[in-house]
Amino acid sequence: MNSQCFYPGGSADSLREDPKQRQRLREKLGLLPFLAEREVLCLGPHGIHCEVYSQDPSAPVILFLPGIGTYSELYAEVLAGIARQGFTLVGIDVRGHGYSGGARGEYRVDQVVDDLRQVLDCLQQRFTGPVGIYGYSIGGLLALALAEQEPRIQSLLCGTLLVTEMPPDVLHSFGWAWTWSSALFFPGLSLPMRTFIDYDRLLAGHPASEEINKDPRVVFDYPLGTLSSLFTHRCGALQQAYPFQACILQGDRDEVLGLEYTERVIAGMTHPFQLRVLPGEGHMIPWDNPPLLIQAVADWFHQTLPQADTSLASA
Repeated sequence: MNSQCFYPGGSADSLREDPKQRQRLREKLGLLPFLAEREVLCLGPHGIHCEVYSQDPSAPVILFLPGIGTYSELYAEVLAGIARQGFTLVGIDVRGHGYSGGARGEYRVDQVVDDLRQVLDCLQQRFTGPVGIYGYSIGGLLALALAEQEPRIQSLLCGTLLVTEMPPDVLHSFGWAWTWSSALFFPGLSLPMRTFIDYDRLLAGHPASEEINKDPRVVFDYPLGTLSSLFTHRCGALQQAYPFQACILQGDRDEVLGLEYTERVIAGMTHPFQLRVLPGEGHMIPWDNPPLLIQAVADWFHQTLPQADTSLASA
């Protein structure tokens, strides 16, 4: 294998944390049996941390990009469950997040795309199946950015999709403009995300909510430069069609981006997107209803990556 590729078991970050707190978080999220199935890999110069769930090197490969502030380990139940349906699932901590190297929360969209293309180069030394990508929440924006530039991506699934040319409302529009102008002068200044996202409401009632809110690997404060890059990113799919198939998957009770917004986004796209709605579900589907999400994701990729070996699917 190329010496600039993956290093098994590696992690380039230097973040220190309390092992007991890590254990409590894993236990309350019920992650331990799923984490036992993963292989941890680390990609070269930028220390991109990857978590691989694989049963067959010829199975279709699905890249997974987590939601804002989070990282792949927190989604272990979903990732392992999708892999059991006949896929190689690769959760990726983008730079500055989770176990990956880099300053906490610091990246630009084009840097993430470059990192993901390097991940693909390395994966294809081991895995031969066709490639899809699933981005949850802000991961959907990043997943689409990769698919627009990377011909190896055959199928895209977004767990909601934010399109910055189409702000949800006037407040978002003003907020994004302020972020962009402020980042010109203070790109390293951190902005508390709790200003925009009500984490307490999103995690209300979850048994691991206290541990998640104390997790040092969750990014709660973002540099203005990162937010400006996200909120000024331009979506190519608004103007042109691409070879990949695309879908937005979300609950009809999503508290972050409502279904009406998603319908407006799809109507404004030149590239065709399907919409698949999960009745009764909100934004936090990966933790609120993992079995439903696993099946919905697997159904999409079985349909759009037909080489999937369904004989591996669990009962």
